[in-house]
Amino acid sequence: MEKLINVSLTLIFFLAISLLGIGEALATELDVALYPYVPRLEQFQTAIQAEWDLVEPDVPLNFVPAEDWDGGYSKNPPEDADVYVFDAMFFDYFRNQNWLEPIQASEINNLEDFVDYAIDGVKVGEEYYAIPQLGCASLLFYHKEDAAIANATKLDEIQNALGSCTYTSEIPPDIRGMMLDMSSATTNATLYLDIAHSLTGQYPFPLPENESQLNSQAIENMQELLGMASYENATDSMEPKQQPYQQAEWFSNGWGRAFMGYTEAISNMSENTRQNIGFKVMPLSDQDQSYPEVFYADLIGVNTTTKERGTRDLAVKLANTMAASTTIIASIGADASHPYPQYLMATRPSVFQTLEESFPLYGDMFRLIQGQNIIMFKVNDQSRSWLETMKKKIRDQARQNYSCGCDYPAIKTIINKNYYQ
Repeated sequence: MEKLINVSLTLIFFLAISLLGIGEALATELDVALYPYVPRLEQFQTAIQAEWDLVEPDVPLNFVPAEDWDGGYSKNPPEDADVYVFDAMFFDYFRNQNWLEPIQASEINNLEDFVDYAIDGVKVGEEYYAIPQLGCASLLFYHKEDAAIANATKLDEIQNALGSCTYTSEIPPDIRGMMLDMSSATTNATLYLDIAHSLTGQYPFPLPENESQLNSQAIENMQELLGMASYENATDSMEPKQQPYQQAEWFSNGWGRAFMGYTEAISNMSENTRQNIGFKVMPLSDQDQSYPEVFYADLIGVNTTTKERGTRDLAVKLANTMAASTTIIASIGADASHPYPQYLMATRPSVFQTLEESFPLYGDMFRLIQGQNIIMFKVNDQSRSWLETMKKKIRDQARQNYSCGCDYPAIKTIINKNYYQ
């Protein structure tokens, strides 16, 4: 009799929970942290939510606020994030910290539909520790008819075409010189590693432990890049600070002969400029192009904490949904509010091919990858500590001995014979 009473009370308890709606609160849900530095982050959220509703309509998604996740540059993946998108630079560090759940080949949808550098870069042994989402590279943008820049294959040839110290303002006064962003210390550190690789071909990248170990030629090449721009333009030292992709807008307005940036900058250009633009991987040294090109990537990681929550398999399904061709096209292509794509670089051939039908520049992007020897930009498992130690030192070194010296404000009064009069 007592056993029957206990069973009845248990049934009543669960019935009461259901009637009170508490059962819904206990339903499985997933938290996802997206890479925040894209032109239209909300488009990613909308596209992922729509595709996920077709796959698991009863599993809610919670998007981690952009201010709570920076792609891994200084913050660790939130423990409660089931899936997160991060810069591939930190792949080895995150894997060493046991923050990336290994995924089997059989668990990745359309495994053959990835460009080689992207899928090879996330494979360790027979397992995959992330799924590629987006690609990226340091590109040089110029006007199609500019044959001197179009034909240049070495850094010195670019400099000979553009010249140095051609303007001193933040914005070029007309079609002259180059624009680039060397303001961020992290950008300077990654650019240094990219240049050093173009000089030596060493990979994984050697990480200098102090200033004396820096590759002096790589620093000189950084200074050469700075000289092709102006100090104010490249370091973004004036107020107010430049908006994201501001240089692309200036270029579109007819200021500057070329600029160095990423493909997504095209989203900030006029349609007329897009019709007349050329771009290629930026030559970073004068070495013959025998070493592999280095491309960046954003990766989708499944958090190892999902095993404790029992959400691991759902998280893998979500990662696949986020990386699916249909989702990526909806995430980076034109949408209801924008008749043009975000011009972010894809990592699936099918995405390039589909978007090229309406936006030919995606065909030009794909040709940068096809048949090329490319490796993924990854720093070893000391990436976070190395960046913290060296990034500002590298930036300072790159700004020393600026070739257009009086381009930037003096840090103290310059004494002259009239000073004491």
